[in-house]
Amino acid sequence: MSSRSPKTLLKRLGLRPKKTLGQHFLLHPHQARRIVAALNLTGADTVVEIGAGLGVLTGWLAAAARRVIALELDPELARFLKEELLVETPGVEVICQDVLKFDFPGAAQEAGRPLAVVGNLPYQITSPLLFTLIRDGAAIAQAVLMMQQEVGQRLLASPGTKDYGILPVLVQYHFRVTRLFVLSPGNFYPPPQVDSIVLRLVPEPPAPAALDAALLHQLVKTAFGHRRKTLNNTLVAGRRPSG
Repeated sequence: MSSRSPKTLLKRLGLRPKKTLGQHFLLHPHQARRIVAALNLTGADTVVEIGAGLGVLTGWLAAAARRVIALELDPELARFLKEELLVETPGVEVICQDVLKFDFPGAAQEAGRPLAVVGNLPYQITSPLLFTLIRDGAAIAQAVLMMQQEVGQRLLASPGTKDYGILPVLVQYHFRVTRLFVLSPGNFYPPPQVDSIVLRLVPEPPAPAALDAALLHQLVKTAFGHRRKTLNNTLVAGRRPSG
């Protein structure tokens, strides 16, 4: 919960934001508090933070939860968090790891309850991460995720609209998706080129539930992969042997 600005901290550390990792650091503590408050954490919760960065969310999370697993792929930032944040913030474990390789079921089993997940998602991992959360949904109690507004709006798309595709169908099948608020580029350093949206995803039993979820996923991917075909022709093509 440092009051130092991301620009000042990065300069002291001799670092610059890495475009390859999609690094845009939240500037304002009150926006960090809004994101953490949206989780409605209790002292019994374990939170997985995606991309802990300079720890702007981490301190607030630690004050509200029993344990924070702070994932940070950038080894230099992970080192900073371990050397400076952990000294002042108990209950935080910093792991230098790609979130797409993180063992959500194992962490939930260790915690004795499903996990809360929070983070500002770089564009390049947004879809893969959402598919990971779908796969590991039993280990997730809720997720509050910040992402590019265009991507978030697609997740909220209604049937029959041009944005209603594979990802919205499957996310909406497995989660209740709620729009929380939008953050303009001026809330970040460096400012991104687009607005960001914060969504809450809460797993809920689908109604009606598919007898075979894997088959449903394959059907959705096949159908939306060939939008211009009739459903019957798409399914026939999907069954046709290759080669």
